[in-house]
Amino acid sequence: MRFSSGQKVKSSVVFFSSILLLLISFNSWGQSVLLDDFNRPDNNTVGLSWVETQTVSPTSATVNTNVLRMSSGTAGRDYVTYDVSAMYNTVLSSNTGLLEWAFNMRQSRADPSGFDAGNYGIAFVLGATTNNFLTASGYAVVLGNSGSGDNLRLVSFASGVATNLGLSAVINPANDFGSDYLTVKVTYNPVGNVWTLYLGTVTANFVDPALATFNTIGSASNSTYTSLDLMYLGCLWNHATGATESGVFDNIRIPTACIIDVQPTTQSSSLNFSSIGASSMTLNWTRGNGTECIIIARSGSAVTAVPVDGAVYSANTTFGSGTQISAGEYVVYSGSANTISISGLNATTTYYFSIFEFNGNGCTSNFLSGPATGNATTIGCVLASQPTVAPSGLSVSSTMSNSMNVTWTRGNGAYCIVVCRGGSAVTSAPVDGTAYTSNATYGLGSTTSPGDYIVYSGTGTNVNVLGLMPGTAYFFSVYEMNGTGCNTNYLITLNTTTSTTNPVVAYTTYFGNLHSHSDYSDGDMDNVCNGAGSPDCCYTIGNTASYFDFMGISDHNHNEGPIMTPALYSSGVSEASTYSSVNPGFAALYGMEWGTISTGGHVAIYGVNQLIGWNSGNYNIFVAKGDYNGLFNVINNTSGAFATLCHPNNTDYGNLLGSAYNAAYDNAIVGVAIKNGPYNSSNVTYSDPATSTNITYWNSLLGKGYHLGPTMDLDNHNSVTMGKSSQARTVILAPSMSVNNVMEAMLNMRFYATEDYNLGLTYNINGIFPLGSIVTQTVDPTINVTTSDGNGETITQIRIFYGVPGSNAAPTVLTTVAGSSLVYTHTFASGTYYYYAEITQADGQKAWTSPIWYTKIVTPLPIELLSFTGEVTSKGNLLQWNTASETNNNYFSVERSADGKNFKAIGQVKGAGNSTQENSYSFLDVWAPEGINYYRLKQTDFDNNSTNSHIIALRSNKKDELFLIYPNPASGSFIVSVKEFSSEGYSISISNSVGQVVFSKDDNTTEQLKLSPDLSDGVYTISLLINEEIFNKKLIIRGN
Repeated sequence: MRFSSGQKVKSSVVFFSSILLLLISFNSWGQSVLLDDFNRPDNNTVGLSWVETQTVSPTSATVNTNVLRMSSGTAGRDYVTYDVSAMYNTVLSSNTGLLEWAFNMRQSRADPSGFDAGNYGIAFVLGATTNNFLTASGYAVVLGNSGSGDNLRLVSFASGVATNLGLSAVINPANDFGSDYLTVKVTYNPVGNVWTLYLGTVTANFVDPALATFNTIGSASNSTYTSLDLMYLGCLWNHATGATESGVFDNIRIPTACIIDVQPTTQSSSLNFSSIGASSMTLNWTRGNGTECIIIARSGSAVTAVPVDGAVYSANTTFGSGTQISAGEYVVYSGSANTISISGLNATTTYYFSIFEFNGNGCTSNFLSGPATGNATTIGCVLASQPTVAPSGLSVSSTMSNSMNVTWTRGNGAYCIVVCRGGSAVTSAPVDGTAYTSNATYGLGSTTSPGDYIVYSGTGTNVNVLGLMPGTAYFFSVYEMNGTGCNTNYLITLNTTTSTTNPVVAYTTYFGNLHSHSDYSDGDMDNVCNGAGSPDCCYTIGNTASYFDFMGISDHNHNEGPIMTPALYSSGVSEASTYSSVNPGFAALYGMEWGTISTGGHVAIYGVNQLIGWNSGNYNIFVAKGDYNGLFNVINNTSGAFATLCHPNNTDYGNLLGSAYNAAYDNAIVGVAIKNGPYNSSNVTYSDPATSTNITYWNSLLGKGYHLGPTMDLDNHNSVTMGKSSQARTVILAPSMSVNNVMEAMLNMRFYATEDYNLGLTYNINGIFPLGSIVTQTVDPTINVTTSDGNGETITQIRIFYGVPGSNAAPTVLTTVAGSSLVYTHTFASGTYYYYAEITQADGQKAWTSPIWYTKIVTPLPIELLSFTGEVTSKGNLLQWNTASETNNNYFSVERSADGKNFKAIGQVKGAGNSTQENSYSFLDVWAPEGINYYRLKQTDFDNNSTNSHIIALRSNKKDELFLIYPNPASGSFIVSVKEFSSEGYSISISNSVGQVVFSKDDNTTEQLKLSPDLSDGVYTISLLINEEIFNKKLIIRGN
């Protein structure tokens, strides 16, 4: 049957009776009813209550062979709309039960390009604010993507389904369908605003959604438009002039009204507890007369939440993993049993429970109030046995200016831990029952006491410690341990060593390339460096190229065409390290080019020395195909790692260009290739440059607020061409040529891109801030550019481009000089701009620099501020400032911002009042978020007048050093250790690879949190919410 507006107004009794029959018929499938199956004679008019908007009337939208068919030889967008506001509550968030839509959809193009003019793309609009699908806001399921895989996506839109960039991904799975026959289901749960996208298992033909078998392909929370009245549903076909192309829809099902079941009359009772442990307990109770019951749990105080009739709740016996029905209150069970075991509890903590009987399911559920209640307290934690054999032979095997390789022989503990201190011996051993976060970059791990940093924790026998200061002595101690988290027991014995780092020299320009391929993936097309040792062979050829100081091989990470494996990747990393060590003055790097063009684009990654992949059994670190959010989180959680974007298309990387600014992506990405290849070039005379450019893409990202510089990618696939196919180079500024210095320069955006392989340049502002800097001053910026070509080629023009970060506008030319140097002062009142230089030679070759981000403030503080600086420490970002004099100064507020514009006070420091002497102040931002943080001082007088200081920016590799997971990988229970949190506590959630929250726990107030969630094997993201900031770490579950 089908509903139309005419049918519905005839009789409400008929309408609700029909719905009841449908509920009975399709209850096992879901709460939806058929709107239209188009089973009627062919007609140029769609009929019923559909409203048609056509490029060619009346033939663009028709009923043809019992389906809705859209086709036209005139380019444009055809769509049909249906007002469904009388059929269910179209303000989606106002519903209490699960809403479901389902439909069949197909378009005829093998590679639909999307929704720009002249493209091909198909959309089913779930709900829109108006019946003009080109201007309305709402949600849709779309197929068609420019420059990327044609994946089925759930999107939101603010200004219609009219452009590719106007679609914001809600669920963006990695799939590619083209012209397949799709059976689709979408659900929306108002509890948590959770959307889920399902796809039928058959794609060779349409299957009635009421009879189909579905797989979940993605789930996400989104409330952008759920509080608006999305009263129009419909179908849209975007097309060029191909008259034979078409979009087809059938069997459209919509949400339906729900009839609440009868309420139980007898509540559960006699709740009692048994088998109480440190992390689990068993609940036993007597059932009432409902068909099922639901249990809500809370830590520390009584449950206050009451389930809502018709609402849908997800239960999980791991505390914190089910629906959070109220702050800190979780659904731990829903079913017909009278005993369950609850896990994921903290030691020595009291848990409270409420049990409610109910009848019905889904949106028909009816809960009986007045629950059965009870509480019980978990027991304490017990230390593991202490190791009996200490480690030995601790020594430093190699020393550089900023790193040391430390080795030792293991004792008999399950794990060991290494502590490092600069300048003097380690002062404090680890404490039993305490878990520490390790980080091989000095200063980023936990501390046993101030200055004593954990640089290693695990089962190995060596660690390469990075981030050291030149010419400084570092001391190390190693300890064996058993247990994890609050069970940890350390064997405290004296086993120490010390060494001093080497000094460094001033910056020099070095030329190279970070995008090429060996025979370990799809390189070596010329069979010159095939088989084992291919990277080493390629480095040897590259080392003979002119003006070529460093070279990166970024082999493809998968085995879908290329042949990459974890063993090959490990060999590549080893070969690069060996080659660099025996060829001083040449830095060989090995990384990966992650992703596929058809599922979102390629990313070059360095500093992650394990293979990231998705092919079964063919990775060290799992990230699902097309999951760029997961990928960039891995990079952000790997000290010293970075990413550059390879030959990007406009909708690549999860539609990065069309989505809102993402700080996690900004932290991971340092550059974008503005020119690439040709990948298949066989030229060895430096004369086959790239013909296309991605400068517009780079500029667009700068306009969105991203901090990244330009690179030149040769993308060599023929071994003999390494460094020789063209003169294109990425150029870094570094103290000397080494792998570590290349990495450090890239991380700090201290690089530029050039088409000439020996064009040297310097670019700075105010004589002291080099390219890549982020700075705030009270004076106008003076831009300085000098150039020097190795062959004496003439520089004909220097142009300075500038723009406003976050404006979404392209940069424009600020000034132009015909010559080889430039000095220019940009005069303006106040504000933030980014500036980069474009240099042009007489032969047309060009170079582009990384930008400098510059903020000018107008009013200085009513104090004489001598300095305001910041540094990254293991405990957080340490801010320090000195004043020469103060007048009427009450206090300083320390303010922090993620974008340099919107600041929030994070602390207060008392001022000196009136002083003519120098005063020193400091503030430690313990929970500073990862990546770029902007800080300023707000000085407030006794009369409450206030002024702001200049802004400083800290961009570091600090990754959650106060947040630890032990063990990781885990096979069941694991410990989350959190230090330095406020009295408000913290919240933890665990998400799976598609971003679905599978566990959550709020109001945690202990440093050691033992969790035992019911998780299948795989890679998860643990998110810690503390002080209104979110911190992420990867968790691997194995052997469950």
